[in-house]
Amino acid sequence: MAVFALTSPTIKIGTAWTGTAPGDPGTQTVSGTITTPTTISAMVSSVEISISAAVLEFTNFGSGGWKQNTTGLKEGTLQLVLNQDFAASQVDALFGLGGTIPPGGSGTYYVDITPTSAARGTTNPSTVFQVYNTSYMPLTGQVGALAVVTIPLTVTGQIARLTA
Repeated sequence: MAVFALTSPTIKIGTAWTGTAPGDPGTQTVSGTITTPTTISAMVSSVEISISAAVLEFTNFGSGGWKQNTTGLKEGTLQLVLNQDFAASQVDALFGLGGTIPPGGSGTYYVDITPTSAARGTTNPSTVFQVYNTSYMPLTGQVGALAVVTIPLTVTGQIARLTA
């Protein structure tokens, strides 16, 4: 079994997608890439992708005294922890008030994350999704500690794993 240490993921975000975009309704096959991505890897210190499904119980008299369950609707979230920077084209300029990726603002964004800085492929698959940003805390920290920003992003629909 191979093991992996996350040291150089590539995290891209953008407003447009070429091909069949993730997040669209339906069960389409996602393909393509972000049209003009902004690579934010150097700003991010932590990334967490979470995918879950609702549990629906359908127990009946024929279940032998056991609860019967099936999966319901799925959802995803993405949480990024970024090192705060108020300089032009950095964290606050992208995600802050008046930034290009506003919390609660109009529009959605596409995210493409690969485990390493190498090109997308079978040994470096890309996780892609469409998100919207609903929260931004400009400054979090303690005396003498690094100022960070935790940004929870809500996935709008289908998440895909791409290898080409």
